[in-house]
Amino acid sequence: MYRELFSFTFENGFFIMSKSNFTILLILISVLSPCHAVSQTTAGAQITLQIQDYCLMDTNGAPVNLSLTSSVAGAPISTVSNSDMFVRVSSVTPGGTYRKITARLTSGTVPSGTRLTLEAALSTNTNGAGRCGVASPLMILSAIDQTLIHGIGSYYTGTGITDGYKLTYTWGPYNPTTDYHLLNATVVPATLTIMLTISAPDGNNI
Repeated sequence: MYRELFSFTFENGFFIMSKSNFTILLILISVLSPCHAVSQTTAGAQITLQIQDYCLMDTNGAPVNLSLTSSVAGAPISTVSNSDMFVRVSSVTPGGTYRKITARLTSGTVPSGTRLTLEAALSTNTNGAGRCGVASPLMILSAIDQTLIHGIGSYYTGTGITDGYKLTYTWGPYNPTTDYHLLNATVVPATLTIMLTISAPDGNNI
């Protein structure tokens, strides 16, 4: 059966389509025209992430000057201490491993009849964070490496002048009762060099 969809009239030399027919024609063109949908594409990117095993150490550079004397007649010279030096550390270790800091005397000689000791206090973590380790007991400095702090993991102390591990150097008569006669006044101050070393990660060095 034939059904007329559109009708036209001829007027002034032109075919005129009715308004309703024109609307229907536009709808049909829209439906019958090819559909151009916006397509989606994806792309992959490979990213490599690595945290380096590294360690940095320095001191605040504070001078350590110790002088033995006495101001009381009949009294022995007094032991003196200095706690101005701080050791700053930045450390990242592989899982399950730790670092340690050792100290030894590398040049100079401790005057006869005296002893020089070193003790570390752990960082307060005011400006740092992480695993700061454990401080070892007071040591008598010698030419042999001794552990000052152990069990240092991934940790940073901060960079301030008093951030880090506080070192206390103490100097005085070794044994005043038996060795006081070994003391000699020094015309020129004795200059010593203390070497601090931080080790590579060691899983057994907790």
